[in-house]
Amino acid sequence: MKRAWLAGLMVVGALAAGCGGDGDSNDAGDAGDNTSAAESNGDDSEGTDAAELPKFCDLLTTDQVAAAVGAAVTLVTGPFDACEFDQEDPRAVSGSVGAVEVDTGNGGFEGYQSGISASLGNLTNHPIDGLGDDAFVTTGTFGGGESLQTAGGVLVGGTVYTVNLSQASGMTDGELVAIAEKLLKLLVDAA
Repeated sequence: MKRAWLAGLMVVGALAAGCGGDGDSNDAGDAGDNTSAAESNGDDSEGTDAAELPKFCDLLTTDQVAAAVGAAVTLVTGPFDACEFDQEDPRAVSGSVGAVEVDTGNGGFEGYQSGISASLGNLTNHPIDGLGDDAFVTTGTFGGGESLQTAGGVLVGGTVYTVNLSQASGMTDGELVAIAEKLLKLLVDAA
């Protein structure tokens, strides 16, 4: 159930951000290669290719993510080059961090936030001051579930560094926001 929630939220975020821009290229089985999608969406009028999105499983260590989460984790690269982490206990907090491009043509950062808000019920929005160009964490329930889940992002230029957390162990809003904020800071420092 956790992986389905994370995959669903990543897809919502990617769609809200316009990831894959030209259609179904990322759904055709090559989800790990964002380079061609980023290049096809870039503005080459100045003679430069669009910047490649950070691959956080290459930039972060297991120890860094474990310190932010407060428990031992394992890391694996997932869809859209998201860096997924989990714990031995499947009810404990798990999640992913990643990056998506946003621009004004697809609603920008506000469109990304709206996509997250549309996927969670019983929302609580938490703006985060002093991180990137803008940052937020949203907590709520997913699919009629009772456990709080979390999604958020930090805007850096035209890219949102994302965090998604899933848990079924009764963690509080404050605990989840604290973990998400630590992870977002890690992403900004690593990129």
